[in-house]
Amino acid sequence: MAQKSFQEVFDEIKSKVSVSNKGGSPRPVKSWSRSDFDRLAKALVNDVNYTIDSVTIKNGKPEKKEIKPVQLYRNAIRQILIDFGVDKEEAKRIMDESYEIRSVDGLYELASEIIYKYIEAGKKFDFIPRQDFVGSLTLREIGETITEHKTISKNGEPAKTIKVKKQKHKQLEKKSKAPRWLKTHLK
Repeated sequence: MAQKSFQEVFDEIKSKVSVSNKGGSPRPVKSWSRSDFDRLAKALVNDVNYTIDSVTIKNGKPEKKEIKPVQLYRNAIRQILIDFGVDKEEAKRIMDESYEIRSVDGLYELASEIIYKYIEAGKKFDFIPRQDFVGSLTLREIGETITEHKTISKNGEPAKTIKVKKQKHKQLEKKSKAPRWLKTHLK
């Protein structure tokens, strides 16, 4: 059976996102699936021609830039093969679209840990800007807190107040807004 393209896997995963009508308006139910992540990752690392259309600002104007992340990734693997003594011509085969990377074991753990450790070090992780997206992640330290919550009364019983103590922890913060190049000042 031929391997599905990245776009086919992406479309298949996207089409299976369920919708909830709770609260009056339909909203997608966003859930985590390790198997879907691995399927998407495997399809991506095998799409040698995959291109990101990134946007940067040059001289105050947006400028498109093509990035080929799979070629960059495979080139890094090629260099590792050469460092281990594999012939350069033989190592170059990993760049060919006919070569299939059969396993993405550890890729989720590696990507997750790199991003987490980077933001835990106090840095901001910026996603590659797109035509319609800019976004970043940071980590915030939250001290110990005590909050009070009222329960909903049931079966005629009066509502109760519950105290919740939260230990010191970390919280992910995201920043994402309309890209500058999509904003227009109106007079």
